[in-house]
Amino acid sequence: MVVWKKFLTFAFRHGSTSKTNNMDIKTLTEAEQAMCKRYIDLGNNVDFIRKGIAFCHGNPSHGVLLTGINPSGNGGANVFYTFRGAKDDPPSRYWEHKKKQIVGKIEELIDKTAYLDLFPYFESSQDTIEETIRPHIEFQVKVLEITQTIIEEYIRPRLIIAANAKAAYYWGFRPDSTWLGYDFIKVDNVPECLRNMKIQLYRINPDNGFRNVSDRVGQDRYHISNIKGAYFIPYAMYDDRHNSSCPEKVLTPEIVMNLIDWINQQE
Repeated sequence: MVVWKKFLTFAFRHGSTSKTNNMDIKTLTEAEQAMCKRYIDLGNNVDFIRKGIAFCHGNPSHGVLLTGINPSGNGGANVFYTFRGAKDDPPSRYWEHKKKQIVGKIEELIDKTAYLDLFPYFESSQDTIEETIRPHIEFQVKVLEITQTIIEEYIRPRLIIAANAKAAYYWGFRPDSTWLGYDFIKVDNVPECLRNMKIQLYRINPDNGFRNVSDRVGQDRYHISNIKGAYFIPYAMYDDRHNSSCPEKVLTPEIVMNLIDWINQQE
């Protein structure tokens, strides 16, 4: 069992072409199966996506969401994994850093953390996936519509942490680019755990959550966001490698846990 789990998580990050790494989609809930089928169908119907998807399932709701752009790897089979599974046996430095920085050994935090790539298609280079899909606006919109449904209907996070600045971009964090179109308000009176830190904290507008614009994804379906009022860290994935150069930017599991406690007290 341990060997299988290690192989599966290794395949997730590195894209083994063996079909044995393809956990049966039937192990997912019906809702997760439906979402994955939509992702897979979109990829199968275009000639620039041919490597399959990696989808994190069994995500908890109303907790922390760690969000990235896409899974790295060469693909070859669709892979379904859990955050806990990838966390317990990290197959690469990527997951080792996420495990150590975001959740550490805090079981309560592990159980509260969800992971979701905005574009769950395998590609070894993030720059390559962006260059590949950039000319295909309609494809990007259709993928983000699925991703937004997962966020709005199933994960409904209270704290969102962008694993990279480009993920924050697609959330609509930059004023010159709408995409998912969430409306962010900077939190000036930060909790004690973030004071003397250079970690920015924002809140999704508690009035309706979205910008008042005509070009955002999902505007026909979502007029008021289910995650309005959630808190957002646009980028804080510095880790122990940065302790000497910029320790005030390093997010830790203790800070995340304190931040969750503070968010709970705001209600």
